[in-house]
Amino acid sequence: MKRDVWDAEHRCMKCNSLMRKKEMKIEGMQIRAWECKQCNEIILHTEDAQKMLVFNKLKKGIPVKIGALGEALIMRFPKEIADFYNITKGEEIILKAETSTKLELNTKQSN
Repeated sequence: MKRDVWDAEHRCMKCNSLMRKKEMKIEGMQIRAWECKQCNEIILHTEDAQKMLVFNKLKKGIPVKIGALGEALIMRFPKEIADFYNITKGEEIILKAETSTKLELNTKQSN
């Protein structure tokens, strides 16, 4: 069984005080962290920090390959994007026109 670091007790690397759980919002994302009451050191949850890195990459834009499947065109998402948005094979995504040169993709979870 996999243990979640969120359930573990953490001590501050600077002052060795017991840290308390803290949820915070960074750039619109809910992030789990631990904060030291003694020295105000903050440590981000590793999974949430990784999601923030992927999200920041996405905001800058990353290339997505277009392929062909018979007569149809297909879009191939990098694994880190699929994981970030919990997109799985066979899932339906809503595609909307935002402008004549910009498309918006919505997963069913965000509708």
